[in-house]
Amino acid sequence: MDYPYQPEFRRFLQQQHLAPLTIKTYDTSLSNLFNFLLANRPQFATNPDLKHLTETDVRAYLNYLQTDKRITMTTYNKILSQLNRYFRYLFTHQLIATYPTLTLHGRAVTPNQRVATKWLAKLDLLLADDHLHYYTRLVLLLSKHGFTVGEFLYPGFYRVWDQLTLTDPVEARFRQAFNAYIAPRQQLQNSPDLFLKQRFSPTHPQLSNAALHKFLRQDEEYVGFSLAPKYLHQSYILTYLKNHRHASDQELERALNLDPASLLYYQRLLMTANQ
Repeated sequence: MDYPYQPEFRRFLQQQHLAPLTIKTYDTSLSNLFNFLLANRPQFATNPDLKHLTETDVRAYLNYLQTDKRITMTTYNKILSQLNRYFRYLFTHQLIATYPTLTLHGRAVTPNQRVATKWLAKLDLLLADDHLHYYTRLVLLLSKHGFTVGEFLYPGFYRVWDQLTLTDPVEARFRQAFNAYIAPRQQLQNSPDLFLKQRFSPTHPQLSNAALHKFLRQDEEYVGFSLAPKYLHQSYILTYLKNHRHASDQELERALNLDPASLLYYQRLLMTANQ
């Protein structure tokens, strides 16, 4: 459904120079909120007027996202921030008389709470596990070799993949199996890239970051740790630092492609994890 004052709010976001994709996420979050209210809050469903919307209604929706949808604290904070912006816009433009998110606050997120490193030691088992989607296993393998999601989703990365030195026989066999898996999709999409959409898409055959995360989330419960590429990359960095304790900062910065501030952050993170 459309949410109240959607055209006006969208124009406001455009005036704030937000990207179209970002505005689309606002539309999704707000539409989901009002769909929830219509389905679950009787006092709002019988009279869907904003003056009947309360902090309790918004809190019920956020609780639903946490308990039923199992969103992360990061996602919780993002959605709350979007709702805050929407209701602040309505309040300052005198479209509502109360501010239902005024007393709702974001929740602290521990930076390394979703970082796991043990998967690196059992990568051979994960690569051979057919229960995991090929895209999931490829992300794990590429993360183990230090690549970021921005690098392996970039068009043309297949050239790097073809030339990547894999000395581990399990990794080499997985590359052969993955190449066989992806070949029909490459032919369908007329693209040599590695992460491709399932259905024919002549103009944009590559999988988006958001679409890739859908594949990864399906396997998270099975493996028991976060498969978000940013956390996998952090795992790689922390493991590299642990295994190269005697390297100079300059050597580490070059090897990990980090600036001094980022290197210091991960060094401190490693020390905290070892306490």
